[in-house]
Amino acid sequence: MAGVGLAAAIPLLIFFTRSPALVVLDRSFISLYGAPRSRAEMFRSSFVLFRRVKAVAVADDVGVDIVQFAIAEASARPFCVIFPLRFAQAARLYREQNPAVPVILLEGRYAEGANPAASALGGGSTDDYFIYKTDIAADFYLAALAAAALDGDKNGRIAVFLESHLQTQAREAFLRALNDIEKPLQTSFFTSFSQFSGISNLSCVVLSGIGADYFDKYTDVPVIFFTWIDLSLIPADVVMVFDDSPWVQAARAVKMAAAGTAKGQIPSKREILPGKDIDKGTLEKLRKIGKKE
Repeated sequence: MAGVGLAAAIPLLIFFTRSPALVVLDRSFISLYGAPRSRAEMFRSSFVLFRRVKAVAVADDVGVDIVQFAIAEASARPFCVIFPLRFAQAARLYREQNPAVPVILLEGRYAEGANPAASALGGGSTDDYFIYKTDIAADFYLAALAAAALDGDKNGRIAVFLESHLQTQAREAFLRALNDIEKPLQTSFFTSFSQFSGISNLSCVVLSGIGADYFDKYTDVPVIFFTWIDLSLIPADVVMVFDDSPWVQAARAVKMAAAGTAKGQIPSKREILPGKDIDKGTLEKLRKIGKKE
C-alpha cells in the first residue's frame, strides 16, 4: 500500500516542483473576464502543460518596474513569462534582466504581415521574443460556418462588423468558408456601426471589435460575438463566442515556445451559449464546427 501511495504521489511532486509558466494580467481584465472563469482556464492550462500556470495580477496603470517585482514574487525562475501586448515595455525590461527566461508576447488580432510588437517594444529586433497572434483566418472561417448553420434553410443575410485593419483578411476567410460549403449567403461587411441602418431578413450577426451598439437597438437575431467578456454579461442573443484571451492562448503559447516556434498564430476558443432559443440540430452543428471527424 505504501508503494501505491508513493507512486501516486510522484506525479504530484513532479507537477509542483516544475517551474511555473506565468501570465501577466491587469486587474481590470481579470474582473471583466470573471474570477471563476479565470480559475477554470488556469486549471485547464496547468493540466494540459502538466505544470502550474499562474497569474501575475497587477494594477492597470502600474509601472514597468513594479511588474518586475510582481513577477519575481510569483516565481524566482519561471519556465516562461507571457505578456499581452499592452505590457510590451515590461516584457522588454524583463527580457533584459532575465535573458535565460523565455518571454512570450501575445499580440491579439492584427492583420497578417502587421508587426505591432516591434512598435510596442520601441523599435529594434523582436528576435529575442516569442510572438503569437490570434489566428484571424481560422476564426473567421469557422465563424462563417457557424453563421451558415444558424441560417439553416432561411437563405437570409449576414451582417459582419469588424475593425478596418482586419477587413481584408477576415472578409476573405469568411467568404472562402461559405464558398467551400457552397452556401453563397448574402453577406454585408461593416467597419463602423454608423454604416448599418438595419437589414431585412437577417439570419445572423457577427460582431468583432466593433458594433456592440447593435445590442442597444436590435434583438432576436442570433449573434456570433468575438469577445473575452464574462459570459454572464453577454446579451441573450449571443449564440457563440470567440475568446482569444491570454488565458485561452496560454497553454498553446507555452507549447509553441517550448518547441522553438518563434512566431505563430493561435485560434480562439469557441463557446456555445444556451440562452438563445436554437433548435438541437443547429446546436449540434455548431458544436461540430472545427472538430475533426
